[in-house]
Amino acid sequence: MMKPVRFILAMLRKTLPIPTLIMILTASVCLSDGAVKAVMADSSNGQPGPGGNGGTGSFSPMPPLFGSTFGGGDQSKPFAPIKSGIERFPSLGYTEASSPSDCLRFRYNSAPPTSGLYLRQYLDHNDISGNIAPCVVVHVLYKGNIVVYYDPARVDKDTLESLKALETNLKTPEALVSQERFGYAVILVQSRSYQTPVVFSAWCRILPIAKWDTIIINRFMSTYLGNPRKGTNP
Repeated sequence: MMKPVRFILAMLRKTLPIPTLIMILTASVCLSDGAVKAVMADSSNGQPGPGGNGGTGSFSPMPPLFGSTFGGGDQSKPFAPIKSGIERFPSLGYTEASSPSDCLRFRYNSAPPTSGLYLRQYLDHNDISGNIAPCVVVHVLYKGNIVVYYDPARVDKDTLESLKALETNLKTPEALVSQERFGYAVILVQSRSYQTPVVFSAWCRILPIAKWDTIIINRFMSTYLGNPRKGTNP
């Protein structure tokens, strides 16, 4: 049995380069051992997988850069890298207002405001219904907190539950203010002022959300929560 194999190998060595021969032999061994397995889903591609938009499935450690051939999810769908959707605005600085009326006259470069004139105040309760002075919002964002605006009439039950899970829920106003001073509070504000039903805001950053996307929202939260533009003001 071995002589025919040795004869074939000898013939191949004469006609093929060594690297090509090695590749052929390796592929033959893998196929004979059943090493070819189903491609695993990559949640970063929006396909099924832990934390992905597609529900349950297996997670692939392969980067989505390589597409479905190397673990990029459902091979029947084209690879589509995630777009963050984060809007960036030039900083208008961080200048203290002399009175709340100054805030009303100031021209902020984003809606909701993300930098500019501020008042040295904090928010003493969460899930706020009603308007918040833009100066107060700027101060809270500067410290590293995140303010999330949502329209109760345009969000479904699942989205509302997801928002409430992100909300900083502390027993006393003093505890919430203390958390805001450290820059690790997530404040919910009920608002009908924006085109999308949910809007995340951080210092000089806005993320409009038309449809809940856990991966993109987690990316925003992990990047900007607790990450203020360092300053000397309390």
